[in-house]
Amino acid sequence: MEAQQLSEHVFSLPFRPPFFIGYLAPNVYLVRDGDEGALVDSGFSDDDSVNQRLAWLRGANVRIRYILLTHHHFDHASGAHRLAEALGAQVVLHAQEQPFLEAWREEVPQDMDIPAGQEEVRQRIQRFRYDAAQAARDPLWVQDETELKIGRLVLHICYTPGHTMGSICIWMPQEGILFTGDTALGLGTVAVSPPPYGDMGLYLRSLERLKNLGPQILLPGHGPPVKDAIRKIQELIDHRREREEQILGLLAQGKDTVTSLVQAIYPELDGRILPMAHRQVSAHLHKLMQEGQVLLIEAEEPRYVLA
Repeated sequence: MEAQQLSEHVFSLPFRPPFFIGYLAPNVYLVRDGDEGALVDSGFSDDDSVNQRLAWLRGANVRIRYILLTHHHFDHASGAHRLAEALGAQVVLHAQEQPFLEAWREEVPQDMDIPAGQEEVRQRIQRFRYDAAQAARDPLWVQDETELKIGRLVLHICYTPGHTMGSICIWMPQEGILFTGDTALGLGTVAVSPPPYGDMGLYLRSLERLKNLGPQILLPGHGPPVKDAIRKIQELIDHRREREEQILGLLAQGKDTVTSLVQAIYPELDGRILPMAHRQVSAHLHKLMQEGQVLLIEAEEPRYVLA
């Protein structure tokens, strides 16, 4: 495994996922100052992923103090417990992620949906979700504005709910670097579910907060680094605002169910990600209802109208 140095203090530790999860595998980063380090996210818990990372870290002669998990999804968190045990590191999580990790047997939305008929993949994912849940056994529960030190570096925890209710970003002002997890990706947009799993209104407020930090570089949970950080964050905000306007326009045309809205917005969508699209539209509708722009009509199938 070839690590890539991204700045004076940051390395990317790439790997091959245990199965195809799309074209943007989850990123794992090492923050290092001298012989002290921290990982941002852990990747998967399969033997190959864990052993490759351990081999590289031991060869790099660095003592890992923390494994900071940006959120609970298994592609970011399932390897944390194994790495922490092997390295003597402390897993770091926001307290809002605890109930979702503990509910690993339930159908809590993740970063990917399981295609129908793929029972073997379902079983492997259930194992990854169990492994991710082990991260909640004895972590350092952090809150907004918690500061962690790595050598002379200070890592600032920014609580950024939206993608999940306990998502965090990590701000490293010494290099103008912001680790964004799945709050902002290197390519494309982020999936946001409706409450209780996510929240579109909180997500947009989180993006505004990140923009106000003034980062120079985004290091996302998936995809390449983003050097024009402010522009990228603003693009994500604009995209959500445009989607809201599209939904309001479609409601005015009589598209009054989640299914009809999804069909109009994503007419050629791959059926494997339809459930994610339904959650996304539902998240926008929940936000618009909270703002008083949309009303829910209770029926056999929920229907929505302009307020």
